Amino acid sequence: MAIEFPEPSPGGPPEISHEDAAVQAQANVAIQHWLLDHPEVADKITETIRASVHLGELAEQTRDAEHARREAEQRDAAHLTRHDPAGQRVLGFVAGTALVILLVVLDAVPLNWAAQAFGLDSGGTSLVTLILVVASIGAMLGFELTSRHPRRRALLAAVAGIAYLALLMLRTQFLTTVAGESFPVALLQSAMLTAISAGLVLCGSAVLARTRSLSSSRSRAIARHARQTAAGARAAQSEATNNLKRHIGGLRQMLLPWALGSAAPAGVDRGRWVAALEDAVRQLFPAS
Repeated sequence: MAIEFPEPSPGGPPEISHEDAAVQAQANVAIQHWLLDHPEVADKITETIRASVHLGELAEQTRDAEHARREAEQRDAAHLTRHDPAGQRVLGFVAGTALVILLVVLDAVPLNWAAQAFGLDSGGTSLVTLILVVASIGAMLGFELTSRHPRRRALLAAVAGIAYLALLMLRTQFLTTVAGESFPVALLQSAMLTAISAGLVLCGSAVLARTRSLSSSRSRAIARHARQTAAGARAAQSEATNNLKRHIGGLRQMLLPWALGSAAPAGVDRGRWVAALEDAVRQLFPAS
C-alpha cells in the first residue's frame, strides 16, 4: 500500500527546523513500512480513507448550501424591502387566499338572503347572489388596493355604504311586505344581516392586507428551504467529521503499541518519536 503524505501549504503551519523536518520524514517512512508490514490495518486504512473522502464531499456540499442560503436570504430581504418594508404581511399566499375564500363563502349566506328581497325566481335569486358576491370580493380588493390612497378609499367606503344601505332597505321592505314582520323587527334583522356582510368584507380586506403576494411567498419559501438544506448539510458534515475522528482514533490505538515498541532513530528521544509518528498518521487525513 503506497501512502503519499501531503505537502505543507504556504499559508499553513509555521516553518519547523531542519532537524524536526528530518525526524518527521523518518516518521513518515516508518509509518509506510508499518502499514506494509501489518496487513490487518489495511481495512482500517480503507475505511478511514473512505470516511475522509466522504467528509470532503460533504464539506463541499455544505459550502454550496451555505452559499445558496445566503443568496436566497438576500433575495428575500430585497423583496421584503421593496414590497413590505413594515413587515406587516405575515400570512403566506396560500393561507391568506384560503381565509379570504372562507370569508367569501360565509358572506354568500347573508347576500343570498339579501338577494331574495328582489322577489325573483330561484334562478334570478342565484344570479343576483353571484353578482353580490363578486361585488363583495371587489370591495375587499378595493379596500386593499386603496390602502395608501385615503381619498380613493373614502370614496370606495361611501359607495359601499350606499350599496349596503340600499340592501338594508330592500331587505326590510321584503320582510315587512312578504314575511309580514313588523317594521322594527324587519329593520333589526336586515341591519344584522347587513352588518354581518359588511364585517366579513372588512375582515377579508384586513386578511388581504396581511397576506404576502405569490412572488413574496415563493421567495420566503425558497429562503426557508435553503436554510433547512444548509442546516442538514452542516449536521451531515458534523457527523462525518466525528466518524472520521473515530476511525483515526482507532488507527492511533493500533499505532501506539507499535510506536512504543519500535526503536527511535539515533539522537531522538522516544516521546518526540512517538509524537512524530502520530503526526505522520494525522497527515494521512488532512481533513481531520
